Amino acid sequence: MFKYLLISSFALLNAGVLPAVAQAETPVTENPPAETFQPGFWQPVARVETDKPIALKIINDSGILLDYAFTDANLEPLRLEENATRTIENVETPLFLVVYPDIQNENSSRINLKYFVEVTEDNMIELTIRQIESISQGNRTFNLQTSGAIFLY
Repeated sequence: MFKYLLISSFALLNAGVLPAVAQAETPVTENPPAETFQPGFWQPVARVETDKPIALKIINDSGILLDYAFTDANLEPLRLEENATRTIENVETPLFLVVYPDIQNENSSRINLKYFVEVTEDNMIELTIRQIESISQGNRTFNLQTSGAIFLY
């Protein structure tokens, strides 16, 4: 219907029926989401405010040694001991972070990890990593986009 209104307004403007300064109608955003909302990996799991400093706390609640790396030019993996946390201050967007079982673990390819994200009031992203049984529910990549949207893959 919105397209129809714009086309009709354009036709009326060209016909001289509407003044040249006609205001375009803007669609109204719904809160809660529209009935057509479908949850899935294409929806952000959380958002941070990009106009404030962003911090990222990685929490290893997996019970095993983890490796993690930012997918920049360096891609140098770092270790995160079990039950340890690591905080990165002044995070810049966009950011891709991979977290995976330490490669020295003989079962590393069979270990499934799940990421849990919470954003605190002070704009800190708390990324908790746990082991899970289901491979289809697992994650390996954390993505913070320039818009502040956070995705898990």
